[in-house]
Parts: sequence; structure tokens; C-alpha cells
Amino acid sequence: MSDQIRIESLFPQPFPDLNRVLLVLRVSGLPTYGHGSGSNLAFFPDMPQTAAGTPTEGSDPTPPAPNVDLFTDTDLIGQPPVVPQPPPREERPPSTYPDVALCILDQHGNEVASTFIVEHKEPELDFTLHLRVSEPGATYVARAEMTISDEAVQMVQVPFELD
Repeated sequence: MSDQIRIESLFPQPFPDLNRVLLVLRVSGLPTYGHGSGSNLAFFPDMPQTAAGTPTEGSDPTPPAPNVDLFTDTDLIGQPPVVPQPPPREERPPSTYPDVALCILDQHGNEVASTFIVEHKEPELDFTLHLRVSEPGATYVARAEMTISDEAVQMVQVPFELD
């Protein structure tokens, strides 16, 4: 399936302040998830699904009260100390969704902004990267690298100018 998933386009659009860049990423061939066709971030299979804003039958629309026990002073003397446990050493299960590493490189090839998307599921995503250092009039490169199960699938580089 990984040969069907691909980056269709990456559009860098600098903001007028020249310290931020809007990146628009379009990906095709993603598996669908959620109910219906296409993606749906509002789908949670373990929660009752209803029309937006309509409570389910028997549900209580009032939020639960906070657990006030967390905020009370308790006597910890005589209790055993908490021993930190190492996290379980489990391998990440294979995913049908790609990971995407995005970065912006300056004219010398130095990374000046970056982000990482784990299990990317949206056909189109736009977000802003803040440049650590910017030079008006200089040419930068927006780069997106897609991997599936830590295997490189595709890399796209798009040059752009800060003006």
C-alpha cells in the first residue's frame, strides 16, 4: 500500500513578517478511517455517535466534577516512596499511515524550523513553522520526507524566497 501513498504537493507561503512560513501539504492515497468515506477526526469508535451538538439518549450533558482529592493535602509520611519504572520496551506496531518530517532549510542547508507528524491521516494540512533565523531576500527550501514503518517512501523539496 505504501507505493500508493504519496506527497502530491508542498506549498511554502512566507508571512509578511518573514519570521513565519505557512506550509500546505497535500497527500494522496491515504487509507480511510472513521465512519463513512474519507477522514474524520471527530470519529471515536468507543463513543456513541450522534449529530453534532445532540446528546445521546441517557447521557448527562453536565461535565463531571473535578477530583478534589488531587488537591487536598495528605500526609505522605510513612508511605513507601514511589519508585520510577522504566517504560515498557515494546516495538511500535506497523501502521498503514505515513509519518512526515517537515523542515525549512536556509541557503546554507541549515535547518531553521522543523516538525514531525506521526501517522499522518489528512489529505490536506496547513500549519505555520516559525523560523529561528530569517534573512529577507534569501532562498530557503521547504522539505517534506514521508516514511512508513521507518522506511523512506518519498521526499519533496520546494525552494522559496523570503520577500
